[in-house]
Formats: sequence, C-alpha cells, structure tokens
Amino acid sequence: MATYNVHYLDLAAGAEDEWGLPAWQARRGPVVAQVRRMGADIVAFQELETRGQGGGADVWERWLLDALPEYRSAASGFGRGVSVGQPIFYRPGAFRLLDDGFVFFTRPDANFRSIRAIAGYPDAVTWARLEHRESGEVVSVFNVHLHFIDTTQRLRSARRVVELAEAAQARGDRVLVAGDFNARRNSRALRIFYEGGFARAAQRGATFHFNTGMHLFGAIDHLLHDEGAVPVGRAGMATAKIGGVWPSDHYPVWVDFRLGPRG
Repeated sequence: MATYNVHYLDLAAGAEDEWGLPAWQARRGPVVAQVRRMGADIVAFQELETRGQGGGADVWERWLLDALPEYRSAASGFGRGVSVGQPIFYRPGAFRLLDDGFVFFTRPDANFRSIRAIAGYPDAVTWARLEHRESGEVVSVFNVHLHFIDTTQRLRSARRVVELAEAAQARGDRVLVAGDFNARRNSRALRIFYEGGFARAAQRGATFHFNTGMHLFGAIDHLLHDEGAVPVGRAGMATAKIGGVWPSDHYPVWVDFRLGPRG
C-alpha cells in the first residue's frame, strides 16, 4: 500500500506557476513512473484534484486513471458535483471493491460544488472496503488529509477517523489508515491513533520537501495499521527527481503488509 500527496493542478494559474498547467504537464509523467515503481496494490492519493476548471470531470484524476489502466478508483466522485480529491486507487486483480464513501469533518461550502481537500480545508476522510481476492480477508482503508494549521480541527478529525475505524473493526475488517496527516510521528494527532490501537509503519526521513528537496522536519505522511495488518519491513520512499522534475512537493510512501490473524 502507498500514500501519495500529488498536489493539485491549478488551471487558473499562470504559465510560470509551479502548480499550473505547463508544470503539471511536466510532472504528471514522473508521478506515473513513481506509482509504477512502487507497484502498490492500493494507493491513497491526496490533492488529486483540479482547480479553476469550471466544473466537469476532474482533469488530474481522469488523466491518471487513463495513464494507469491497471488501477481502478474508489472513494472518488459522489454525485452533486462533489469530488473530495482523495481517491483510493486499487488493483482489481488483487482486490474487489465492496463499498466506499467519505465523511466531512468541516462543513462544506454553501454551493456544494467547490469542495476540495485543499491543504486540509475542508478536511475529510475517504474510505474503501476491499476484499483481498487471494485470502478473502476484508480491508477497510481510510485516506486522510488533516488540517495543516488548525490543531484543534486536526485532533477532532483524528478522533473521528478512529471512531470510524473501530466500527470497521467491529465488522471484522482489517484496517489501514493512510495519508497526509500534517503531523509528525510523535504529535498529539498521531498519539490519538496509537491510543486507538494503531501502529505506524516504520519509516525514516522527511516526506514533505517544499518542492525543492529541502527537508526541515520529519515525516507528515504516514501509513498506520491495526493488528490485523502486519508490515513487512520498513516503509519505502522515492526522494529523487525524475527527468529533472519533482513530481510533487511530497514524497510517496509505501510498505508491504501481511494480513495476519487477529489476537
């Protein structure tokens, strides 16, 4: 499984903007290369969204799905113009989608059409229930993008995700929580998950680099798991440019899991 904040595409930005159309056209291929290099069966994306497009299909997500035909998208579009920007891609050969959805932690804006996970504003959790075809085990995946400034909101969101995860565990699901937590491993937000019985897959180094390769603080992108999913080894990260381009201002993080018996 992997988590990857790929940064939004801004169609309204100028040609020189680092997140505008020309820059996106340069970095979208490297994003595909990184996803293929990881080879994950599940990828939790954040900011896979397009701003300034005036409605219609999401350009970023649609392009990525076309470029990665080996994946399907869950927790993506939910009608009424809602696109949360946090889809969960999965390989249909490895998993069968049972259900998906999302929960907002802050009230969406009045027109209900410009809802986006923009740096955690408003923040939401998307989720997908996936049946592992080989074992028959059911995995509930929660994909978060917690608030990047408001600590109180970030803590409220973390508690709500734990509540949702506990409901999934009560059904007998294995649970994985992935995403951009905007919080480091020893933060109060992560401690809420630890106290809820979750552990963090071991990883080293920064995951956010300001789109420059600059590392000022520890990882804020994490993969958490309950006792039913055991990590095999340390998490990996892709920390280099591809073709002279930074694919995003975050590095992707991935780890292999073994679905083990509970208790």
